Amino acid sequence: MAPERGPVRCRGMHLQTRRLQLRPIEMTDIDEVAALLGNPEVSRYLGDGQPRPRERVELGLRNGRRMWNERGFGPFYAAGDSCFIGIGLLMPIAHTGIDATDLDARGPEIEIGYWIARSAWGQGFATEIGNAVLDWAMGPDGPGLDRLIAVTHPDNAASQRVLEKIGMARVGETDAYYGSTTVLYEYGPA
Repeated sequence: MAPERGPVRCRGMHLQTRRLQLRPIEMTDIDEVAALLGNPEVSRYLGDGQPRPRERVELGLRNGRRMWNERGFGPFYAAGDSCFIGIGLLMPIAHTGIDATDLDARGPEIEIGYWIARSAWGQGFATEIGNAVLDWAMGPDGPGLDRLIAVTHPDNAASQRVLEKIGMARVGETDAYYGSTTVLYEYGPA
């Protein structure tokens, strides 16, 4: 069964869903993104499970801006009713054994993901962001990617449900990414 999709309007690099506006991330978003990724509940299933220090968040934002400038896609800042909701991710994935902060060492697979503010959990925002980013990434208004992957911590059942809702197929567990065991999902031809 195909996932239920809501309308996504694209204006340049800005996406709008029923409840959210998504735009390319900017360096001026540092305070909100640092608070998001510094929250232990949000970072629990990310990488080593530790909150991200501000310096690492700043490097991530620089890498995100570089992706937008060089490849025409990257992380999205998502807001609803003028309130920061989270991040929609579209980046080359970090393989095990490389420095995840080294953008040139990542990929070639492109990862889709989402990081949602704790105050917005349980309201369907991850699914809404995931659908919008996936549709844009693979559609005629976006970069026209033909395959996306996603990984999640094996214990993160909520994220796995979201990936399945947006139409991604579970491949199985792997140690290929981020130096840990993850559950791999894919969308598009294998």
